[in-house]
Amino acid sequence: MKTNAFPRRLGAFPSLALLLASGTFLHAGEKVPWKDLPEAVCATVLANGGKQNQSVDLEKRKVGGLALYEAGITGKDGRRADLMITADGKLIQTKHDDASDAAEEIAGGKKRAFTTTTFTHPRQINHPYLPLSTLKQDILVGGKGGKERVVRTVQPGIHKSFLIGGKRVEALTVVDKESVDGKVTEITRDYFAQDDAGNVYYLGEDVDSYKDGKIVGHDGAWLLGKETAKPGLLLPANLSRQKDFLSEDVPGITIERDRIVSTHATASVPAGVFRNCIKIEEHASDGATEYKYFARGVGCVKEEESDGSLELQSHTAR
Repeated sequence: MKTNAFPRRLGAFPSLALLLASGTFLHAGEKVPWKDLPEAVCATVLANGGKQNQSVDLEKRKVGGLALYEAGITGKDGRRADLMITADGKLIQTKHDDASDAAEEIAGGKKRAFTTTTFTHPRQINHPYLPLSTLKQDILVGGKGGKERVVRTVQPGIHKSFLIGGKRVEALTVVDKESVDGKVTEITRDYFAQDDAGNVYYLGEDVDSYKDGKIVGHDGAWLLGKETAKPGLLLPANLSRQKDFLSEDVPGITIERDRIVSTHATASVPAGVFRNCIKIEEHASDGATEYKYFARGVGCVKEEESDGSLELQSHTAR
């Protein structure tokens, strides 16, 4: 169970990880005449805004052993999108132009909904349930088989900035070092910023996957302004139960839709019993569901997945 105290990473989804090992859904495939397409694929294209006899590409990759097709469509709102459809007609991804056009649109100063957000002191993350500015190190243990360990460390000395609304925003860096049976499996550098309203945003992650002590890949990595134009909303300032929000919105790599389901949850973990936690339900790209518990003054203390829980063992503040 690869994990992140924040949004789920792609590494947790084997089928998508294999699909994206060489990049995102941006690679062109071989054009297939409409008459030669599987009927299920045609039906899905038409049901999602496509047109009869339109161009459809057969990708070189497969998903679950099934051929993968890409069809470009224009939605009712005028936005272009690419539908990723398996041979059985299953729509597994809708990729909007935001991902490929992100850097250009941000650099060009085109108006986007997010540009109205103000970041005066973005690295001063003092959200009551995610006080990263005062965190030194968390250690979480458990997972599948109870053999996983995550050492989470805030690294104020690492500086990385992003362009948001034409202005430079400097993020706070948190490093996760994951290991199984004492062997490092992944090191991730996550980038966060808090706006003046108190919302905490996720601006991206650099990922190094390890095997036998060597880096073997970077699956799931993404950065605002490169793979997407939309930062994720990690933890809203308003913690009342509300509509879904996206903690990751990276078409072709990962989409995660979250919802606060409780503001009075209890989490019993090795570090103690934490009451009145914020409990967030997360729905990932592959349909998997995970729950995370955030304790006031501490941060994420527990992650629940179908194959086990990762729990806080120790918390060290600055």
